[in-house]
Amino acid sequence: MNIKGSVWNALGSIMWGAQSFIMLTLVSRIAPVEQIGWFGIAFTTAQILYIVGQCGVTHFQMTDYAEKYPFKTYLHSRILSTALMAIGCAGVILCMRFTGEKALFTVTLTAMMLVHVFGEIYQNLFFQKNRLDLSGSCQFVRTLIPLCAFIGVLLWTKNILYAVLAQTVMCVAVTVFYAVVTAKPFLAAARPAGAGELRALATDCLPLFLSMLFMNVMINTSKYSVEWFMDDAAQGYFNLVFIPAQVINLCSLFIFKPYLKRYAAALEDPAGGHTFIRLLRRQLLFIAALTAAACVGAYLLGAPVLGFFYKQDIFAYASTMALIVFGGGLLAVCQLFYYILVLCRKQKQILILYCAGFAAALGFSVLFVRRFGLNGAALAFAAAHLVLVCGYVYFIFRYAVRRKDRDSDA
Repeated sequence: MNIKGSVWNALGSIMWGAQSFIMLTLVSRIAPVEQIGWFGIAFTTAQILYIVGQCGVTHFQMTDYAEKYPFKTYLHSRILSTALMAIGCAGVILCMRFTGEKALFTVTLTAMMLVHVFGEIYQNLFFQKNRLDLSGSCQFVRTLIPLCAFIGVLLWTKNILYAVLAQTVMCVAVTVFYAVVTAKPFLAAARPAGAGELRALATDCLPLFLSMLFMNVMINTSKYSVEWFMDDAAQGYFNLVFIPAQVINLCSLFIFKPYLKRYAAALEDPAGGHTFIRLLRRQLLFIAALTAAACVGAYLLGAPVLGFFYKQDIFAYASTMALIVFGGGLLAVCQLFYYILVLCRKQKQILILYCAGFAAALGFSVLFVRRFGLNGAALAFAAAHLVLVCGYVYFIFRYAVRRKDRDSDA
């Protein structure tokens, strides 16, 4: 495996994951907790709309090593999906009755995510061409420079809206002058889009899109339950203690994404079963160890450490944070299994899983948040992902058994 590519992939993933932590930390240091809640739910909504903008194409393009579809087809799909993303933003604001700063934060953060979605298509191209160094550096630069603009403007003006606008403008500039320019040599010999390919791509990716949408709504159902059943202050505190779950998921992502090519090779090789199991076991053990250590750390040290960064008193939420971290570990396992089923092209099975997971998350959130408050929201988050892990294990085991029987017959 290319060490340089792995390093850049890790740096890009870390920067993308750290972005939300840094933004929320800075906002928490200058804003009252209610405004943190507005910003938090707006950022959550923008992240879900980011999935709408991806439309399930991102992971399909990254793993399209045989180049079933040309770049132009992926580009055309992204133009349509970003338009859908913008329409979705207006719909959410109306349906959730966001007003004032909450609505403005939602619009500006969604615009920033829209630019990221469009630039990501070039980043995916580099990954598809097995250039993890370019893919990772592209993600790193496209996140770091706009984030610096956000930090600078926020510290200068103390105005969150101005900071997000500056971040969005800088994101446009960096995408044009870095991602698009870097991609030109890879597109010189690209074949044109064929008739009907856009529709075929949409058909291939629709289950992945719905799965990713349900996945992200499922992850954030507890936040929306807090939005419905509790107040803005509770939303602010829940967003503060939710960050460690994203860190767990991030750490696992940059560890196993560089191995996707090896998973793909093991799945294609009739004798690759042992390699596949060894890779899977190693990465599951890593996630388990990281989650266990993080749960203990979150319970004992999370409140004083994060409280120092946030400049907020969160000592009352130590158990909430530990539950969320445990759910974050389960989320990381789900992400690993998701990539494996994508490589197996089991889109329909993924969709079934996330439909069930979303239903579980909705039921758990309504039941637990109303009864246990923020602890209930954390418990609902973990319980829903435990259900999802069980479903993934069932489908992957069934696929492995069927493949073994097929190989035996051959």
